[in-house]
Amino acid sequence: MTTGPTDRQVIAAINRVQQGQHSRDELVKMRDNALAFLARGISDAQFLIDEINQTPIAPLHSHYLFMGFCPGATLENRQDEKWMSEGFCKFDFIESAHQYARFCKMLVGDIIILKKRNIREQTMRLYGHGIIKRAMDAQASAKKYYRVDWFKPEAEIEVPLMACNSTVDVRKIALVQDAMPAEFWDWLKSGTPTCPPQ
Repeated sequence: MTTGPTDRQVIAAINRVQQGQHSRDELVKMRDNALAFLARGISDAQFLIDEINQTPIAPLHSHYLFMGFCPGATLENRQDEKWMSEGFCKFDFIESAHQYARFCKMLVGDIIILKKRNIREQTMRLYGHGIIKRAMDAQASAKKYYRVDWFKPEAEIEVPLMACNSTVDVRKIALVQDAMPAEFWDWLKSGTPTCPPQ
């Protein structure tokens, strides 16, 4: 017999999430546990997953995903324009299990920044930024993707690389605050919405 949380426990957990009682790490662990229950056939776990996926985290817990968008590292293959016009972000190279795991741990309220590493490997150029509004699972593939409110600043900006050498590089807010110049924060506050709000 498959056992899991009771209805009362699920409701209590949803209430705690809504009230912002959990840290980022606790939310990730709770979502992973709920996904495990769902995989065992406990359908009520989906209610908790949905709540976590649509509840913003506190700003101090926000993470920044510096996301590459050019397969093969060439601008001819760029995917950012489609992402920004249609309001989503995805990671297709799931053969890279560690990067896909990083991508899947993002939460509503986290920031995605579109970047391309500079040839000198000391800086990166940033093209746009967005706020994750909802975590989704594609029906056909069950792969994770995000609904994003994207913004396109008037100009690109070149900033320190912060060892962002992969397609998916997640950085905590404290590291970003220490590494980035004032111009980065002005750039992050700017931009025209590129798609209808999600």
